[in-house]
Order: sequence, then C-alpha cells, then structure tokens
Amino acid sequence: MTDEERLDLSLLDPRDPEHWQRVMAATLGRVDAVIARRVQDPFTAIAAWTRPLLIAAGFALALLVPVEFVLETRESDTERVERLVSMSADRGYADPPSGADFLRALSAEEGP
Repeated sequence: MTDEERLDLSLLDPRDPEHWQRVMAATLGRVDAVIARRVQDPFTAIAAWTRPLLIAAGFALALLVPVEFVLETRESDTERVERLVSMSADRGYADPPSGADFLRALSAEEGP
C-alpha cells in the first residue's frame, strides 16, 4: 500500500467526542437488539444444543463401535496366545505339550 492509497480511518478518531458517542450508542443499540432477540431462559438455551449433541453422539458411536469390535477380536487372540505361553511355560522342557493340549488351550474360555 502506498501513501496515496492509505486507508481512511478518520471516522474512528476518538478526538471528536460527539461523533464517538454516536458511534458507541449505535453499536450498543445493535448489541442490545441482538441480546433482546435471544432467549433468556437457560433451559431453552440448553435445549438448543440437543440436536447438535445428538448428531455428535451418533458420529461418535458410528466410529467407536467398529473400533470396539476390532479391539475385542484382538484381545481374544491375545488371551489365547497368553494361555499357550503359560501352558508351555508350566510344562517345562522335559514334557512338551501335545497338539491336543494346544487345541484345548485355544478353545478354553479360562486358563488351561
């Protein structure tokens, strides 16, 4: 921006108190009009958020349900591996577990 293209901010100059009072009164009048149009009841203000909150909750559920299914599947696989490891560690090296022992450990709901 050159000196010839300078922005004219003289309307905002507070040196003219009467003009500044008119600007402030007009601004406050517009603000009061907006506030008067708004509902003053806090329950109505809270109720206005119902729809956006329900939409956000729907998106959260749509995202979290598949993630939970994946984590449950991964958790059950981890539990199976832990059962196999504990079964192998409990047996020692002298008597290795058989294939039937592994199948029983994989199908068991609780420990081997």
